[in-house]
Amino acid sequence: MYASGPDEPKKATRERDAERTRTELINAAWTLFSTRGFAHTGVREVAELAGVNPALVIRYFGSKEGLFRETLERADISPILRGDRRRFGADLMAAVLGSQEDSVSPLAMMMLSAADPMAHAASVEFFQTKLIAPLARWLGPPDGEGRAARISILWTGFLTNWKLLPIRSLDQAHLASTRRWLETTTQAIVDEGEA
Repeated sequence: MYASGPDEPKKATRERDAERTRTELINAAWTLFSTRGFAHTGVREVAELAGVNPALVIRYFGSKEGLFRETLERADISPILRGDRRRFGADLMAAVLGSQEDSVSPLAMMMLSAADPMAHAASVEFFQTKLIAPLARWLGPPDGEGRAARISILWTGFLTNWKLLPIRSLDQAHLASTRRWLETTTQAIVDEGEA
């Protein structure tokens, strides 16, 4: 009978990097949820795109809904709120145009997933607590919450008609004038608090 001795080399094992795996799963989920929605994205597809075992989705996130929630958390409005208040409209436009070129966005995730009750609930909660509430606090009186809502209406309408349900008048040839209007209108809403 053969027994391994203490001086025999052990097989090399691949060390797991849990944080890297979580990040790869979130990146893959970000892409798939933003282009297919919640209902049309499977755990196996996310894992395949991330190059990991599907069981790791459940291990790290508990469920597909947990992964969806974690993926939404990737969106963060706080950097734009730390900028110059007098340039908010222009800075927001630059940030959105820079992040929207590939059509991967939290808005797309939320809109494409609205028909699923779990994803809808997560989206509504995220939108209110992570986008509207911080923006309303930053805007301050008068009526910070109402002004945050107006900015949201303006931008969700633009993004919907630019990326999700595109209209020709927002193609590259016409985008410049809409961009100027959106920057100016957004800035006017911010500046209501200065009057």
